[in-house]
Amino acid sequence: MKKLLILGANPETCCVVKKANEMGIETYVTDYNPNAYAKRFAAVPCNIDATNVEQLEQLIDEQKIDGVLCGVAESLMPTYAKICQDKNLPCYGDQELFTLFVDKAKFKDICRKFDVPVVDEFFLNDYSDEQLKQVKLPVVVKPVDSCSSKGISVCHTYTELKNGINKALSFSKSKKLIIEKYMTGEEVIVYYAFQDGESSLVAMCDRYTNKEQEGVAQLPTAYIYPSKYLHSYVEKTDEKVKAMFKDLGVKNGFMFIQSFIDDDGGVRFYEPGYRLNGAQEHYLVAATTGIDAKECLINLALNGEEATFNIAQKAAPNFNGYYACKLSPLIRVGKIKKIIGLEEIEKIHEVISINPSYDEGDIVSGYGTLKQIVCRFFIVAKDRFRLKSIIDKIYNVFDVIGEDGTSMLLQEFDTSLLISQYV
Repeated sequence: MKKLLILGANPETCCVVKKANEMGIETYVTDYNPNAYAKRFAAVPCNIDATNVEQLEQLIDEQKIDGVLCGVAESLMPTYAKICQDKNLPCYGDQELFTLFVDKAKFKDICRKFDVPVVDEFFLNDYSDEQLKQVKLPVVVKPVDSCSSKGISVCHTYTELKNGINKALSFSKSKKLIIEKYMTGEEVIVYYAFQDGESSLVAMCDRYTNKEQEGVAQLPTAYIYPSKYLHSYVEKTDEKVKAMFKDLGVKNGFMFIQSFIDDDGGVRFYEPGYRLNGAQEHYLVAATTGIDAKECLINLALNGEEATFNIAQKAAPNFNGYYACKLSPLIRVGKIKKIIGLEEIEKIHEVISINPSYDEGDIVSGYGTLKQIVCRFFIVAKDRFRLKSIIDKIYNVFDVIGEDGTSMLLQEFDTSLLISQYV
């Protein structure tokens, strides 16, 4: 039996651990937190800090571990690359590429070189009052090297801008930030797979967000596939992006790119992730096309090859005619008393996976971050009408009750959009 070391044990990494277990692999899952969620599914849970290269390499030698893989934590990518390099183990990227795609500002510079549209930003020499007056409000301020909506502020006044700058710097390891135009258009995410230097567009979705919480990033409530902007994106932007990846030397792995739709209906990139996505769209891609990012990355870690089939030939960003949704109900911060409805939702045929983030009794913190996602439901349906029906049913039976006896759920995704905006 082959042994796989997985770095990080947050709830979003459970899917990797479970997939490796299904593949008959002995899973070692490491995290500094002895109670980290994904450890409960590991064959061998390890209490080593996932950034401690020396101890992890010692574990690899002692246990004769065959491969290493990072979960979904972007902060662990440097450790992943370093260990693979030191131990001569397969790695889908390298330190240079991981550094590039973590840095939002550097990524946008590369996009401009290849005429790939990006969200406009403001370039300042410093953060003096004189410089800040050059910024046209409203704007979004974010660290260049953070993820999961951490350190992000939406600023409508110059006082908020100053506070947002301090907040972003406090979340940035490099002490760098980016100030972007506040986009009011719809959000989309594009997903690419790479196999031996060939890039393939495998999915594109529309990201719907909750707008109840002031002054923080809007958090996702639903991702709808395929995007209503897919045809336009393929026609105008896809080939430019593939040329960019080829020039950068991206060989293997998977990437998601968060984007906005501008006033002309075009896609503007603002942030990439060269890793498995916490949104876990791979469940939906696998169900509709047979391309399972989790399985591909596990294969590469252990065998040096992602798949025995050609990913480009299987890629179908239109999901072969199916409609899909990743539904992510949001809750207010606080302590969870009771979670209702999961057993009934599990019986729905089109719900292909349910991934909870919390148990009853857990405390939800992280206001304005993805920690407010209480659960993720993955749904694949034959058409948009059936998809709407399933989402409505989930909303009817699912609830999260707080200590005060009231619902902790924030506003739901408006399912009527599936009928009015999709064809």
